[in-house]
Amino acid sequence: MEREEDYTKLAFAEAYRKLQSQSPTRRITVKDIAATAGYDRHTFYYHFKSLQDLVSWIFDTEVAKIMDEATGDWSDIIRNVINYTKNNKALVLALYHSSHHAETMLFLQNKFGKMMDVFLNSSDYVFTSKSEMHQVSAFITGGCIVLFFQWLGTGMEREASEIAEELLDIVTKCLLGYRR
Repeated sequence: MEREEDYTKLAFAEAYRKLQSQSPTRRITVKDIAATAGYDRHTFYYHFKSLQDLVSWIFDTEVAKIMDEATGDWSDIIRNVINYTKNNKALVLALYHSSHHAETMLFLQNKFGKMMDVFLNSSDYVFTSKSEMHQVSAFITGGCIVLFFQWLGTGMEREASEIAEELLDIVTKCLLGYRR
């Protein structure tokens, strides 16, 4: 059973999404979100420090769920995250342009890095040491995150499928020399 705190946070997230579908993101206020969720501003600030904190929480929660529930290979995860980003463009760009930009980058590096470590530990790849594997993982993760953030920086002008394929190509080419 969900805790009351989680339920309240979800209510604020749903209210934000509802308001976002009705008006530009820049016009949404904490007061509007609280009223739409059926709470007051004090309750909002009990759970979140700011509107950007809420946006960050929504993104972190949803992307973590995508990555944690992934049962396919890493290519499915990359495609799912890119598709999520495309389908939630307003939310993601609001976060990208917020003060939470650096936190989001670290969050994604951490999640993607862990996923890459698991993938590289598979029997299909051979490394001379764990250290080498972690270095390759960090290199691939860094490259993918930078490309992803560059795409966000352009307002997601390029097609999501093009970005996903470019990321997959980077990973595949980086790992060519390590295949059994």
